Amino acid sequence: MPQILVADDHPMCATALGMAARAVDPAITKDCVTTLAEAEALVRRTAYDLILLDLMLPDVQGFAGLAMLRAIRPTATIAIVSGREEPAVVAQAHALGAKGFIPKSSTIDQMIAAIRALLDGQDWLPAGIADANHEDRRVDLAERMGTLSIAQLRVLRAIVNGHQNKQIAYDLHLAEPTVKSHLSAIFRKLGVSNRTQAVLALQAFDAEG
Repeated sequence: MPQILVADDHPMCATALGMAARAVDPAITKDCVTTLAEAEALVRRTAYDLILLDLMLPDVQGFAGLAMLRAIRPTATIAIVSGREEPAVVAQAHALGAKGFIPKSSTIDQMIAAIRALLDGQDWLPAGIADANHEDRRVDLAERMGTLSIAQLRVLRAIVNGHQNKQIAYDLHLAEPTVKSHLSAIFRKLGVSNRTQAVLALQAFDAEG
């Protein structure tokens, strides 16, 4: 039987998604969480057939949550659920590896159609995605962010919080040379040359979510 994960801190939306999933397959099993940390823990131990991820959770904003779950399970089928419906946001989510994008304004019937398509291995994107071709810079940033490993994402988050290498090494249980190696890889993948530019890149990335 299909297994899905709903990561959404809005009860009404989570309930609607659950109803839609059961309409697709009454035998479907569903886990619900309200934070990225909870989602991470479940995704590490369960190969879900579909993950429905709110773009804005209490412990993460923007596309960083998508990048983190993709780093844990690169082949996972993840669909973004969001109140943001701009073509640029949809395009960025798709570029980062989301197989679907379900606006929170969707009707139950639309949610059912989306979940059915995603479980069948199809992409599901709202109309208008083609109008986002002019957003190449944002899409490029999403693609670059998607190449970061989970360890690199955590190091990047730490430098955004102002932590120095020694503190990062302590917090993440890493050797300091390992932190430096991760930083070098982050700079290379993001096309930046220092910590400040990396921080600005992540802030720009999050701002689009």
